[in-house]
Order: sequence, then C-alpha cells, then structure tokens
Amino acid sequence: MKIVLGRLLQRTSLRQAIERRAYSTKKIVDIGQPSPASHPQLLKEGEITPGITSEEYTLRRNKLLEVLPEKGLAIFAAAPVKMMTDVVPYTYRQDADYLYITGCQQPGGVAVLGHECGFCMFMPEATSHDVIWQGQIAGVSAALEVFKADRAYPMSKLRQILPDIMKGSSELFHNVQTAVPTYMELDAFQKAAYSGKVKDVSVFTHELRLIKSPAELKLMRESASIACQALLQTMFHSKTHPYEGRLSATVEYECKMKGAQRMAFNPVVGGGPNASVIHYSRNDQKIKNGDLVLMDVGCELHGYVSDITRTWPPYGSFSSTQEELYDLILQTNKDCVELCKPGASIREIHNFSVEMLIKGLNEIGILKDSRSSSYHQLNPTSIGHYLGMDVHDCSIVGYDRPLKPGVVITIEPGIYIPLSSNGPERYRGIGIRIEDEVLITDTGYEVLTGSMPKEVKHIESLLNNFPHGKYNAEPQQ
Repeated sequence: MKIVLGRLLQRTSLRQAIERRAYSTKKIVDIGQPSPASHPQLLKEGEITPGITSEEYTLRRNKLLEVLPEKGLAIFAAAPVKMMTDVVPYTYRQDADYLYITGCQQPGGVAVLGHECGFCMFMPEATSHDVIWQGQIAGVSAALEVFKADRAYPMSKLRQILPDIMKGSSELFHNVQTAVPTYMELDAFQKAAYSGKVKDVSVFTHELRLIKSPAELKLMRESASIACQALLQTMFHSKTHPYEGRLSATVEYECKMKGAQRMAFNPVVGGGPNASVIHYSRNDQKIKNGDLVLMDVGCELHGYVSDITRTWPPYGSFSSTQEELYDLILQTNKDCVELCKPGASIREIHNFSVEMLIKGLNEIGILKDSRSSSYHQLNPTSIGHYLGMDVHDCSIVGYDRPLKPGVVITIEPGIYIPLSSNGPERYRGIGIRIEDEVLITDTGYEVLTGSMPKEVKHIESLLNNFPHGKYNAEPQQ
C-alpha cells in the first residue's frame, strides 16, 4: 500500500512540475494590437495582421517603390483619434493606406517610404499615465521587430530627422486625408508645397489596393460570408420584431458574434417609405404590416469590408405591386452581374442598368418618357463601386477603368419612389435595392454574397417556414 501511495505521490509531483513548467513560458510582449504570441487564435506565425503576412506587407512597399519617382518620398500619417465627447473617443479605425503599407492598427504614427531612406517609422511615445489609462502601444522596438521598418524613431525626433530626408527628395507624396501638422509645418514640406511638389499619395496606393491578393480575397470572402449569415438571421428575426432599430441591433450582434470587429457602416434599415431614402440611417420606426424593409449592411473583418443589400416583406408576402417592381430590380441585378468580366467597366455596366430600368419603368407606367432626368429622380445612384479595405474603395480610380481579375465591385440596382412622387399611387413610398459583391475572375465573375437569398419564392418560403424567434448566433472559431 505504501509503495502504491508513494508512486501516486511521485506521479502527482511530476504532473504538477510539468504543469508549472508549461505555464512558465517567457513573457508575452504587448504591442498594442494582436500578435501571433498574444492572440494565437487570430494570427499565425509570420502574420502582422490576421491573414496578412510580413512578406506581403514588404511586397506592398516594394510595389509602391516601383511606381514612386526615383527621388520621390511617400509620407503616411495614421488616422487621428476622433472624439465623441471631451473624454470619450469613438472606436478607432486605422486609415486604409497607412494600414496597407505598415500593418500598424494604432494611432499616432508617421511612416515614410523612399528609395534612399527605405521604410522609416516615427512612433508615438506612451507615458506611464497613458499606459495606465489606455494600455501599451507599439513603439520603436515594435516598428523594427514587428512591422519590419528599416529605421525607427520616437515621434519626438521627427522634427530633427524628417527634414533632412525631405531635402533629398524631388517630390513629396502624402496621405491628404490624414495629414498632420507634425510634418506639414516643417519648412522642407512648406517649401515643397509652395513649389507644387507635394501631391496625394493615393494616386499610387489606390492603384495598388485595387487588385486584391489571394490573402486579401480570403478575408473578403469571409467578411461577405459573415454579412450574409448575419443578414439571413436578421431576416428570420424580422417577422417577430418588425422594428428598424431592433433589426439594426440584430445584424450588428450577429456580425460580431461571427467574428467581425465592427460594422463597415451604420446599417441602413428602411421600412416602408423610409426605404426610398437611399442612405437612411435613423432606424427608429416600426415596420407596418404590408410594407417592405430594405437593409443595406456590411461588416469589417481584419481590415476588409463587405456590403450587401436585400429587400423583403417582414410579414411574409410581397404584394403584387411590390413583386412587380422587385422582379424588375432583381432581373437588372442578375443581368448586370452577367456583364462582370475582365475588360468591362463599372460605367458600362451602369449605362446598361439605366437603359434596362428606364425601359422597365416605362412598361410598368411609373415613367412617362425615356428621359434620363426623369429616371434619375427615382435612382440617382451608380450601379456599383469598388470594394476592399474601404466601402467605397480606391476612390481615385475612375469607373471607366477596365476591370481586371482580383478587383471586387458591388452591383446594386435600385428604385426609390418617395411618397411625394407624381407616379401611380400604388407605387408611392416603395424603395427596393438588391446589392451583391462581385469578384472579377480570369473567366468572368464570382458572387461573394451568392449565399444570401434574393428570389421572391425563396424569401417568402424562408419567412413563412422558419420557427420565428428561435435563432442562435454561433461565434466563429
């Protein structure tokens, strides 16, 4: 008995020693944002942000250097912190260009890229007070070791070091949207600006961001999938909770439970005549029996956004008038998606959609003529836009640009008939939009939001056969 007990004690001691050893790993350094060490559930080894490796960030900077003039210098400032009240900040979102080039998700930094200086980062310096109230931030060591800067300095050194870098440059390119006095007030910058040698760096970065890498497309597919799942659950929820605010809250909850960090924009939840307001955002009305609800939503997953719109009758059935209009928008959506291929342009697809909708609205009797001015009162929007790190991504790139594989766009035909319309009374107060995300491929297209129903029969079947009120948001592993 004593021998057995002794062996049990030895095994217990050994197990405890192993457990103690397992937990005595080296201290994990907090760099102010997720890292493979601190968040292994989000990042793999070698990734700076989830899904994007250090090598990919280096490749992006190299591609920018290839198009930057020989003595050109690119300057990127992080997005500023925006305040909701005097002491309450809005949730921080990094500027897309700064994030694209650096991988740093935090405020307060300035990054510089040039042929001679390489990749240089000026990092904010946290005081002990800052750390107590806001936590650790990435500093000079993180710039060198994590973000792979060639040189890194505290922000307090910028006024000493950056002027000399600027003086050796023939042109300066900076991010106009996030420009800060820290570098704009420098004499070297002022002189370059006076000589017309300061330009917007987005002429380069938006071109680079337009075509997505395989890693970026993986994130965009996941973001689209989350938005589709969330919107489908919200559709199910709409019959028992026909309130714009509750549907907005539901879709945001579902997106975040499935892994999204934030919504890509404030959800548009327009019931009845509110759906005729294109970017309606009040979301404070009850949806009446017999009305449609238009929901335009999107979420952001690790820097990449989704954007999808569906319109449906929360109480279960389209009226004949609603279905007539819906079918026209749906067919326009389908026909425009078929046009998505390399060589086409958003402008060409838009012009096709205008012709199709004018013809259809004339046949229905909503339009009395084929003038585009009459049509644009009912739909002043474009058929779509580029999508990526921002909702209206790569805004510098025109809609006449031939599409290439790797570009993601939206296709979103709609009709918005206000109550004050002079058209037939039965159509007044109806707003309908059907929006999908479309990836241009080598052979045509891939609809990233194709899992979300849009056929009338499918929508009505789902609404009338789902056990309302019994839904569950399962977090994504």
